[in-house]
Amino acid sequence: MIRARAYFLILLVTSTSLALTAAAQEIRIGSLEGNGATFTGSPVTLIDWSRPGSASGTVNTASIAWTGATAPCDNIFFVRFFAIPSNSLSLIVMTAERGPFRAVTGINTVTLDPPVTVTSETYIGIRRAAGPESCGQPYGTFTRQPGRVLFTSDDFKNGPISSLSPGANFRLQAQASNVPSVRVSTIPAVGALAGGFGSFFRTSLSLANPSSIQIRGKLVYHPAGRAGTDADPAFDYLILPNGTLNYSDIVTTMGQSGLGSLDILTTASTTPIVTARVYNDNGSAGTSGAAEDAVPAGTDYYSVATVLIPEDLTNYRLNIGIRTITAGDLNVTVHDAVGTPQGTTVKSYVANFFEQVAATAFTGSPLPPGGRIVVTAFTNKEFIVYGSVTDNRTNDPTIRIGSD
Repeated sequence: MIRARAYFLILLVTSTSLALTAAAQEIRIGSLEGNGATFTGSPVTLIDWSRPGSASGTVNTASIAWTGATAPCDNIFFVRFFAIPSNSLSLIVMTAERGPFRAVTGINTVTLDPPVTVTSETYIGIRRAAGPESCGQPYGTFTRQPGRVLFTSDDFKNGPISSLSPGANFRLQAQASNVPSVRVSTIPAVGALAGGFGSFFRTSLSLANPSSIQIRGKLVYHPAGRAGTDADPAFDYLILPNGTLNYSDIVTTMGQSGLGSLDILTTASTTPIVTARVYNDNGSAGTSGAAEDAVPAGTDYYSVATVLIPEDLTNYRLNIGIRTITAGDLNVTVHDAVGTPQGTTVKSYVANFFEQVAATAFTGSPLPPGGRIVVTAFTNKEFIVYGSVTDNRTNDPTIRIGSD
């Protein structure tokens, strides 16, 4: 599916053919994000009905947020995995359990031995075993994204469920993966490069820690024009509790130049708040630019995105950018201002690929002033699609957000 975002860099990028090792397939279930609320210190099994497995395979590491433990407590929780076919709560089946494990307040990272086989219908759960209140309890969070937690009996293994969390948009802070650091968000395009009409674009980046636990992770820069690889430039970061990191020119700070996309990864940590600003650097005359929020990782993506075409194509230029997470095909249709289709093309992409091109190169047809470009995914794949409009006279960018 597609997450549409607007963007405004102006460099045209052409694909290159490079013999590089592609990035490993990441598998993740659940999430660690934000501050929230506690559950209960009583024995209970909780299932995070929010983010299923991102792909089929095996996971070997789990990280569980825990609070309220006044001292380390042995054998207090189990990590469980449940199949919920077709998202139906009429029959839920536990497919695997690992543990018991020791818990302390904070993020508890454990090894799943042997690794657990999962699919796109597998969800993570936590069984809080019997023990005193001083052992603490699992931790949850309210989010802007849809999500619920299923409350069950102490040793629930299969059957129907009807008891939900205190409300929608509530998630268990529990995550399993097959890699030590997982992607939590992406800045679709960042750069330190000369553009057209005498411009020079840079990217500032801010990362904030909304929790009382430090966040560790890394930033990975994927150059434009090819698929990202595990060998791409990376930059470790550490954000203190309730702290913030600021980089005025993140691409240069990472020792890079040009145009690319930026993945934000965390290592057994909650998710940071991330925003970027891409700006035209006018030196002593100041800057002009616009903010761009990070696009969260996950499966909550639109199947259709629309990018609007400027009415004035003489004074404004439009570029389109694509950052894929998974491989797939896109159907691209151009409509004029009265809704008449002007042309259709199919674009195929490999995983972790990024490019930004002129809108006409993307669509394969002329742009009708005031029209729109409609991008549709054939299957439920993860893409980020953005458009960019820049004033040719001032190099002032305007964000155009794609939407259904």
